[in-house]
Amino acid sequence: MKDSTDNIPKHRSLFNTKATVISLVVMVIGSLMLLLEFFPCQSRDRFIQWKLDFWLLTMGILYLFFIILFLWPIWWSIYSDNNLARKHISAIKISLVWTIALLYPWLIGLSIPTIAFPKIYTFLRSGVALLVLNRSFWKQIEPRERKAALVPWGISLMFCLAIFLSETPYITPKNFTSKLSEFEAVVALVDSGSLIPNNEGFAELPCRYSYLANRGNKFIRGNITITKEGEAKIIQFRQRTYGFGDGAADFIYRSDKDISRPYDSMGNGVIKVKDNWFWQSLSY
Repeated sequence: MKDSTDNIPKHRSLFNTKATVISLVVMVIGSLMLLLEFFPCQSRDRFIQWKLDFWLLTMGILYLFFIILFLWPIWWSIYSDNNLARKHISAIKISLVWTIALLYPWLIGLSIPTIAFPKIYTFLRSGVALLVLNRSFWKQIEPRERKAALVPWGISLMFCLAIFLSETPYITPKNFTSKLSEFEAVVALVDSGSLIPNNEGFAELPCRYSYLANRGNKFIRGNITITKEGEAKIIQFRQRTYGFGDGAADFIYRSDKDISRPYDSMGNGVIKVKDNWFWQSLSY
């Protein structure tokens, strides 16, 4: 008696196997990537606790994820015809090109744009991933195979969109009120002695409040500047820097007086946003 699966074309079970393997790989690496994107501070602390290099792991997972995200349709198509050797060589070459392209900015120290424009970098990174993924999907996968490939394609799209949406808006005077309770919680930590500045006046924020002063870069641990003038306590939360050191913006807590002043021709000025709270714009 023949097995009922004997009538099923071999390529169909192969495609199902490929879809399962690729889906699992993208799911695992994508999940790790999302942990780094949505919980960078907590991930960093955990890696330090495990005595692992956070930035090395971040780069490794980031590059591995995006290379797989870009190129899995190419590897999928390797077994679609008889030109296996040629396709293997082509896939390896393209993989190496993307690896070098992604690593090169870090190797030559050109990661400054990711610091100067952190949110734009996240949007561009995930946007490019979406474009390349879709292009390689429609170009590399045969029409008869696309139905089987829809699952890993959908998973890849989901992760790209999630990373795109992982960025939060800058905190500005317009939305400051919605974050006021968290800013005041930091002031309470300073008043209670839980946050003590170092010799340079800086104090590292707990992960929960890191985004209040991380310059818009979620991979930077937020820190505040604590100073005193007589009995007055001054706490500075740096929100962002402009371009390559062209300017900056801060929220400032001052316990004793109004420090607001009109903007000058260079764009320097301080406005009051709440009692004891001010928004400072600096232009260098």
